[in-house]
Amino acid sequence: MAAGVRLRAVPGAARPRLPAQLLPCRVGRDGPAPVAAFLRTQPGPGGELWASFRGRRMGGRELPLPHGYRGVLLREGDAPPGDDKDPQERWVTVTGTFDVITDWEADVIPSPAGGLALALQWGPLAHAIHAPVPETDSSEEAEP
Repeated sequence: MAAGVRLRAVPGAARPRLPAQLLPCRVGRDGPAPVAAFLRTQPGPGGELWASFRGRRMGGRELPLPHGYRGVLLREGDAPPGDDKDPQERWVTVTGTFDVITDWEADVIPSPAGGLALALQWGPLAHAIHAPVPETDSSEEAEP
């Protein structure tokens, strides 16, 4: 059986908006980092972004999350005091939010019809597919 994940809400805690970057490489770091000091972006003529990371040129595109969606940054931690600890449960706290992801590719601009851009279209599509279908009068059925 899969372990449960419980979200700890910290009353009154500020949840800053954070920049989310999807890099075309692996970075051996897990946690906050001074990204702005190392990833300096330059706007291109068509609204794209250009940057250099570890000496490699990258093209980027900012992709907003679909309407009604919000990204969250979670940090795993210990259970709150006084909670009966279930060894299978994991506790997470929201430490930040984002509503735009910058998608990066090496040497080129990411395609607007592939990768992350295509994945972000799935949420509204899934909502439409699973929405209730209104009932119709049987005498109004469409003819083949």
